[in-house]
Amino acid sequence: MLRWMEQLLKNCNAHAYDINKSRMLRIAEYSRDCLDALRAETGITYDDRQRGLIQLFRTNKQIDTAQHDMRLLAEANIPHQLLAVDQVLEHEPGLAHAKHLLTGGLFLPGDESGDAHVFTQRLARMAEAKGVKFVYNTTILGLDAAADKIMSVRTSAGHFRADAYIVAMGSYSPLLLHPLRVHLPVYPVKGYSLTLPLTDETHAPMSTVNDTSYKLAITRLGNRIRVGGTAELTGYSQKLSPDRRETLELSFSELFGGGDLSAATYWTGLRPCTPDGTPVIGPVPNFKNLWLNTGHGTLGWTMACGSGRLIADLVHGKKPDIPALDLSISRYN
Repeated sequence: MLRWMEQLLKNCNAHAYDINKSRMLRIAEYSRDCLDALRAETGITYDDRQRGLIQLFRTNKQIDTAQHDMRLLAEANIPHQLLAVDQVLEHEPGLAHAKHLLTGGLFLPGDESGDAHVFTQRLARMAEAKGVKFVYNTTILGLDAAADKIMSVRTSAGHFRADAYIVAMGSYSPLLLHPLRVHLPVYPVKGYSLTLPLTDETHAPMSTVNDTSYKLAITRLGNRIRVGGTAELTGYSQKLSPDRRETLELSFSELFGGGDLSAATYWTGLRPCTPDGTPVIGPVPNFKNLWLNTGHGTLGWTMACGSGRLIADLVHGKKPDIPALDLSISRYN
């Protein structure tokens, strides 16, 4: 963790921020295009909404701070609009009773929302129909290597052999790679969410809003609402914190309130975060057939389809649609 923190501090400057932000925007925009193509090809649904996202501001200082991000968005040709409070309410009328708390918002019309769990389950069924085999309830014990090649994946169900191996285990990726003397700077950053039933459409989000003050996202998922965010460095602990739940409930109650908090499902998960905020996608040096697709932090769902397409092209020796050299693990050496 100390090494990861040291690398994190090295990225806490304006120059590094601009580089890392541009990388994330590149993957996110590409991923949206890949998701659009997949949805058109398969007809997959997942409580998805294509109504954009609003980053809410409660202070004028937050608006001033957002000017830098707006410049980066403009350089990347990503549509965005700074909204006055009344314009925010036009997009999200459910915020009307919280008008006095707001100073404005940043609207990203190209953003979408959806249930990642539903998406992956339905996509898996589609893949199975095409012959893909998933092995569930199986523990991965390690990777067996000989010289510069991975020979098999060792599991509780025996050995699995393949031509190429992709490590995409989120926060647990470093644990699998450590015996191979591969240092992957990914650390688990704990986040929380509440998912509650919708009770009042007039006091609920139409799409997704980000509460800048509490660093939370409030998302409409069909007849449910999800409130998620926060960040804790607690290793691999998945103990639920009552204090964090209070923060989630407070943000939702202040802004909307059109859901039943007493019936909410409280959840925690570990985000695989890199010290520069950018995922690690590409080959592992010194191994001919080992690849990485991990370290997406809080943006796993945002970058999922693009990352999958990118790593597939790289493994098959195809030229990727977007630059990929600066996404590999080699950038840390």
